[in-house]
Amino acid sequence: MSADRFRGFVFNPADLSEDVDLDFERRREILFAHAHVGDFTHWEVLGLAWNATPEQARDAYREKVKVFHPDRYPGKRLGSYRARLEQVFRRLTEARDVLTSEATRAAYARSTAPPDEFARAEARRLDDEERSRERRARLARTNPLVARVGRVHDLIRRGKQKMADGQFSQALNDFSTALAIDPSLAEAKELAQEARKRSSADKAKDLWDKALGAEAVNNLELSQEMAQAAAEADPTNPRYPVFAARLALRRGSLDAARSQAEAAVRVAPGHGPAHEILGETLAEQGDKVAARRELERALEIDPSLEKARERLKRLRWSFLG
Repeated sequence: MSADRFRGFVFNPADLSEDVDLDFERRREILFAHAHVGDFTHWEVLGLAWNATPEQARDAYREKVKVFHPDRYPGKRLGSYRARLEQVFRRLTEARDVLTSEATRAAYARSTAPPDEFARAEARRLDDEERSRERRARLARTNPLVARVGRVHDLIRRGKQKMADGQFSQALNDFSTALAIDPSLAEAKELAQEARKRSSADKAKDLWDKALGAEAVNNLELSQEMAQAAAEADPTNPRYPVFAARLALRRGSLDAARSQAEAAVRVAPGHGPAHEILGETLAEQGDKVAARRELERALEIDPSLEKARERLKRLRWSFLG
């Protein structure tokens, strides 16, 4: 074997002088292979050029196994070389499996391509994409169905980008347009639902901020209006109707307060503040039994609700009186 095979590799004299039943050249071969188990590509492990064929990989593996399979040395004293052989053999098997499998070989070849090969492959890919675009453009000019498919594809792609940018209303417009062209698209339906949900949540948050701003300047009527609009925009969030109910209660609008409080309980039956405000409203309306029930439920869910505790205490005293 040529000395160039070892590429200037420095061998440990202690390893070479170990008392084992292996000749000097075989020791060097094993030590060199073991040292590069972690840094050689699959091609290099098998001694192949990049992108060698699967048949060449199988042939190279069979030749390597003759040297590196531990079972090739029956009855011999191998010492520390046995563990090295086992590791090299596993690495050879891994390389063989990747380079002979249709499922893995192409991707591995792309990822390990030399710079010049990668550049050529990328140029071919770009050429193929350009030809594909030109072909689709020609088809679109002559075939309305192809044009429609292309339009839908562009709308979905653009909508996804708008979703990523946080432009949920605009994304919903794109997905809805795609569905108008092709109502059978399951992906567009799912995306439209998500965009509608996110858009509604954004709108509700904006209305909520306006409600808080109006309350800060003591414009309770406008604040209640904005909170109710937020609840309509995002009917899944109980804090909006709870806030609207509290504002209505402060303004003495008991019917509106009850309506918003009941809506909050329907939205989130496990939300303590929703039961609390409904209990307060019922108490103001004179329905003490129902009020007590709601306040007890509120404290059962969230024992930290002090308003519910105080109101319930007053109700119990009124029962006693």
